[in-house]
Amino acid sequence: MKLFGRKSHPTVCPKCGGKVVPIVYGMPLPEMEEKADRGEVILGGCCIAVDEHGRQLDPQWGCVDCDERF
Repeated sequence: MKLFGRKSHPTVCPKCGGKVVPIVYGMPLPEMEEKADRGEVILGGCCIAVDEHGRQLDPQWGCVDCDERF
């Protein structure tokens, strides 16, 4: 599995070739919910899994076409 950082934004989904957007975690404000409705972000929920060094383990990118997360 190829991992992407926040700075290396994948341009297409590796599974279907669809549109890739960031996954946003935390309690969304109305503006973020509107972005999700427009397909600009995916809401990832309020809980974030981190390793013992504090690095995020949850996927950072998602496909709005096939819902693949990576």
